[in-house]
Amino acid sequence: MKKLYVSQSLIDVESRKELLDQAQIPSTIKNQRSAMLGGEVPFVEVFPELWVLKDEDFNRANRLLEDWEQAQPLEATQWTCSGCGELHQKEFTTCWKCGLERR
Repeated sequence: MKKLYVSQSLIDVESRKELLDQAQIPSTIKNQRSAMLGGEVPFVEVFPELWVLKDEDFNRANRLLEDWEQAQPLEATQWTCSGCGELHQKEFTTCWKCGLERR
């Protein structure tokens, strides 16, 4: 098991865990509820941490996060589903009609 990412923000850690989950890379978050201990222990010891469960998945997970962090945000106001042709607003990442993820 190897530590992959640490942040003050649980949301940042959970977002990255979701990416790993989608890539079928087993991972876990440590210190998920430790923020409630603020003041009782040094704050850097309670930051949420993302850990990859299998050492052999670490390099792939690290590359995935690096690619994700460097990706430019989509500027489109709308997108068309490549599966069924349905038009969606930019806020939606999954087609409501056929369930296909936006690419």
